[in-house]
Amino acid sequence: MKRLSLILISAFAVAVGACDDGSGELEGGRTAGRNPRDPNATQGGEDSTFDHSNDPGGAAPGAEFQPPEPQQIKMVGSPEVTSRLHACGKLTNASIAEFITSRALNGGNPQGTQGAQAIFNASGPALGAANYPGRVPEAPFASTSAMAKMFDIYTMGSYAAVGANWTPPACPGVKVLGADAKFTKDGISCLIGKPATDEYVAIANDAIVKNPTDGAKIAIAAMLSAAHTCQ
Repeated sequence: MKRLSLILISAFAVAVGACDDGSGELEGGRTAGRNPRDPNATQGGEDSTFDHSNDPGGAAPGAEFQPPEPQQIKMVGSPEVTSRLHACGKLTNASIAEFITSRALNGGNPQGTQGAQAIFNASGPALGAANYPGRVPEAPFASTSAMAKMFDIYTMGSYAAVGANWTPPACPGVKVLGADAKFTKDGISCLIGKPATDEYVAIANDAIVKNPTDGAKIAIAAMLSAAHTCQ
């Protein structure tokens, strides 16, 4: 019975196909008005499909969108540069550990609280550490929990940076706070990993003016987060 049903269905399908003249609406819409061998033709014709420009230099003349002028590219940056600036990667766990050590951010924490190194040591999974037994590589991008943990590390590391005995191996002889209890340009440069400007120093010192007790630590935590955390 099943075999007979299959034979009848197959015969009906062949009969229907034989009656089709190949001018169905869908097929005709795809091929009407274009040469299938023309590389500049659109798939559905200009009336039914957006006519993308085939010019590798940008939009065709007269189009609403025009490629940016060279002067604009010079001001904003080339696509290769801007893609790196706006990429959302994260520091590897090895880099975070090296940063804590090279900037001497462990220690100086009040009332026996965890320092930056202790928080880092206990936050491997949250920071996206690799799971070698499970064959899971380290996460290339920061999750919400990783962002929170990294800010915790920077916040508690600020207590060490404002200490009188702060001696970062990466910046010998540099102090983040000078004898006047104000930020030094060399100290900020050491923390953020690039030359600090006068504006950096002014904003950081403004935090001390507004909060003499904790302003310096707040400023350090904010600078570290801005410099080393994906924005």
